[in-house]
Amino acid sequence: MLRLRLAPLRAAAVLAVGFVLLRVVYRVVFGGAGAGAGPLLLNLPQLRLDGPFSHITLLGPITLVGLGNAALSALPVAAVIVFFGLLNAVVNVQALFARGAGRGPLRAISRSLVIAWATFPALLESVRRVRVARALRGERSIASLLVPVFEQTIERALALAASMETRGFAAVRVIPGVCETPVLLADASLDFGADWHLDELNVTLEPGTLTVIVGATGSGKTSLLHSMSGLFQHFYDGTQHGRIDIAGADRALTLPRDTAGFVGLVAQNVRLGFAAESVHDEIGFALAVRNVAPTIVHARVLEVAARLQIVHLVDRSIDQLSAGEASLVAIAAALVNSPILLLVDEPLADLDTAARDRVCTVLGQLAHEAGVCVVIAEHNTREFDVIADAWLQIRRSRVHQLSSAEIQPKLVEIPVPKPADSPSWGRIPASFGSASGRAAAAPGATRSIATMPAKPLASIRRLSVRHRTDLAVDDVSFEVQAGDVIALRGSNGAGKSSLLRAIALPMAADTVIIAGHDVHSLKRRTRRQSVALVPENVDDLLFAITVAEECRRADRRLHLAQSARTGPEHGEPVTAALFAQLLGFDAITDAAHLLERHPRDLSTGERLCLVMAIQLAARPALLLVDEPTRGLDLAARALVSAALLTATDRTSAVLFATHDDDFSRGLATRTLRMEAGRLSSPIEVLS
Repeated sequence: MLRLRLAPLRAAAVLAVGFVLLRVVYRVVFGGAGAGAGPLLLNLPQLRLDGPFSHITLLGPITLVGLGNAALSALPVAAVIVFFGLLNAVVNVQALFARGAGRGPLRAISRSLVIAWATFPALLESVRRVRVARALRGERSIASLLVPVFEQTIERALALAASMETRGFAAVRVIPGVCETPVLLADASLDFGADWHLDELNVTLEPGTLTVIVGATGSGKTSLLHSMSGLFQHFYDGTQHGRIDIAGADRALTLPRDTAGFVGLVAQNVRLGFAAESVHDEIGFALAVRNVAPTIVHARVLEVAARLQIVHLVDRSIDQLSAGEASLVAIAAALVNSPILLLVDEPLADLDTAARDRVCTVLGQLAHEAGVCVVIAEHNTREFDVIADAWLQIRRSRVHQLSSAEIQPKLVEIPVPKPADSPSWGRIPASFGSASGRAAAAPGATRSIATMPAKPLASIRRLSVRHRTDLAVDDVSFEVQAGDVIALRGSNGAGKSSLLRAIALPMAADTVIIAGHDVHSLKRRTRRQSVALVPENVDDLLFAITVAEECRRADRRLHLAQSARTGPEHGEPVTAALFAQLLGFDAITDAAHLLERHPRDLSTGERLCLVMAIQLAARPALLLVDEPTRGLDLAARALVSAALLTATDRTSAVLFATHDDDFSRGLATRTLRMEAGRLSSPIEVLS
């Protein structure tokens, strides 16, 4: 319960100082800060508003005493902020609230207290991420922070609430599960009103089996999984018809928290749902909220960690985990209650090859050795070919039960169209280049550039990146030729994402030279014409509340950056046209139904294409893309492959980081490999 961490105290001190400064500015703007004697620092004219606001006066004289009084008036609130920062630095407040979930007067409000306590650091992290995103998009407006900061903070709060719900937080009853029939769906259907539905569900899953749910992006794999966890019906306000029994419990009548003792869930983005600060407390969270004795919790945590071979992680902080380690910790947290049913949503999306093999082995052992019924929603099916007992494919709002032999032919990679020949690419605005000079590519086939200019398009010179005390990128140097499509490979934590961000936003002069320009010296508005990054979390770059507004916003930025010539505001809508074409539509009107939607309501592949269109609109000489296939089905991967080809011609190149072997092999002309922040080998030329 007790520990010492300086980070919360530092954050509270920054917030307290910010509040004092905000109070001083407020006093200066509304009526000046001239109260009391003292030397006059500035004599600003007083401005009295008209009409119903005639009682408000803006500005006025500013004295030293007035400023001091304004600061003093803010000190009580600032002191409270510092106090709570100090409290959070020495006491694990979330664990304290979690203990209150089992009994006592805090039971009813403990969930709100934990979420509220966790939301503040999420808010600070969101501000940091959005500041980076503003730089990547060339935005300057402070107002651009508001929508993404709000949405990311709400996303964290909702994910945390869902995570606590499925782990029994504040449960008032304990329901025993029946092992004989973990999953029974009989004449069931699911729907979210008119937006989505899944009909004629008749599925029975046995103990000791591993079932994989496959289907196109947006087909409903996660919703089907959550109909078993209960989040679909009781958290996301979906509607269930028919019968869904989970280990003997009627899912329509039983809250997820009441089945936490025998249903484990590993969500898609595990980091958003982490409720504790240490790995030990995260794994033991579901037991702690049931007021299990700390000695028993500790023993069970070590037992589960040993089973997953992650005992070395138990004493670590959650924020020190790699993507693969975080997935294993999330699985351990779901197993601590010895569930009858384990639900796992896309466990391989963020993992390198070694971590994928480890996770698949663990899930297979849980099913076939421990007798757990394991259900997985996943796009990456190859790793489960040997260990899967059943396959469920969602197709045309129906669930089809198939064998492994039946499912694999349906998952053949979709060929990538030739950008120069495909009619959908011919209508990209002429001012933004063409596909001439690009080599065609199809998955499984390599691409090569016939001739390479002597002078490199980009030079990366002794680039290093340090995160606090850790050296994430260590003295990396390489060159990029026009026409290159370079795959950046490496294990989780090798430094790939840090390298891409440092190329897009270099912190030192003469480290990133692109098309003859030192990127560090370029202004924010013009930097994207040299280099643009599509980050792994593409949602960070979405600032508006409709897709159409996102496209118009990008066009306005483009017009400001290219004010010397006719901008898109006076011509065709460039970004919307690119977005439609990246999705394979012949015209913007064909994508009209998507333009009016909220960006976060798009599928994963559609959001990625939107952000790629935003960044491609500036015609960057070097396009950087971090994990372009994350969470995508094969059709969406084909669209992304074609989109990357459109960004590559005789005056531009693409560098993308990926764990996807097939995608890399089918698209890249060369490969860079990173290990522990350094290039581990020379560039491999694929021919």
